[in-house]
Amino acid sequence: MIDGTFRETAKALEIFSAREKAPLLKAARLVAGSMREGGKLLLCGNGGSAADCQHLAAEFVCRLSAKRSRCALPALALTTDTSFLTAFCNDYGFAGIFLRQIQALGKPGDVLLGITTGGSSENVLNALCGAKKMGLKTIALTRRNGDAGKIADVSIEVDSQDTAVIQNVHLAVEHALCRLVEEMLFPGFGDSLEGLK
Repeated sequence: MIDGTFRETAKALEIFSAREKAPLLKAARLVAGSMREGGKLLLCGNGGSAADCQHLAAEFVCRLSAKRSRCALPALALTTDTSFLTAFCNDYGFAGIFLRQIQALGKPGDVLLGITTGGSSENVLNALCGAKKMGLKTIALTRRNGDAGKIADVSIEVDSQDTAVIQNVHLAVEHALCRLVEEMLFPGFGDSLEGLK
């Protein structure tokens, strides 16, 4: 069972590496371009994807590697304010919890990254649609053929139906995204990323 889990994740990573470098690079360029112009990265997702949002925001604001020192990069997970989340859900319901925060905090030129393992989380879809209408660029990190990928400007897709495998690959993608953005904003900052350029 353990070996099978590792094999499935390794296979999904291999497929991802062969097929999805272009959208990953495009997403990194969107984020780096936004930050270069004073914009920020907003992130949303549910459950394990919410934890991924917080993890990735921390990597941007703090740093990805202790071997690399750089200034803070503006990223905010929309999954952390329990007072807002419970108030909004109580008063309005769950479907708009991310969009409402984007309406308050987002501006044209910012980037929204919506993470959804299944690809059809209503609150993430609403956030992606609303963000686009407001002039934000949008990225979906999801599974292949999910609804989120049809909405976003850039869709980064994992070719698996297994939630755990998708989440394992998402984490690797999130680290690669942060590393690419760092390299774009701080050229020569890290070791070579020629395989992704």
